Amino acid sequence: MQKKTILAMLVLMLFFTVSAAHAQKNSSPADGRDAINRMTKELGLSDTQRSKVETILNTEKMKVEAVFNEERKKLQSIQEETRSSLKAVLSPEQMEKLENKMRQESKKNAVQKK
Repeated sequence: MQKKTILAMLVLMLFFTVSAAHAQKNSSPADGRDAINRMTKELGLSDTQRSKVETILNTEKMKVEAVFNEERKKLQSIQEETRSSLKAVLSPEQMEKLENKMRQESKKNAVQKK
C-alpha cells in the first residue's frame, strides 16, 4: 500500500507541477509586444511583416492555450479518478494527511517558482 500511496502522490504532484508551469508560461500582452518589438528590431521587419507576424503569433498563442486547456481537463479527470481510488483504499485520516501533504507541496512549489 505504501508504494501505491507514493505513486498517487507523484501523480498528484505532476498535476500540480503542470498546472503551475502552465500558469507561469501564460504571458501578458506586454510580453507579446516585447517579443514583436524585438523581432521587428532584430529582423528589420517592415510594417506589413510586423502586422502579419503579430497575427501569426496571436493565432499560435490561441492554439497553444486551447491545447493546454484540453490537457488540463484530462489531468483533472485523472486527478479526480486517482483521488476517488485513494479514498477507497486509505482511511479518512490517511487521506487527510495525503491531501495536507499535497497542499504543502503545492504551496512550496509555488513559492519556489516566484
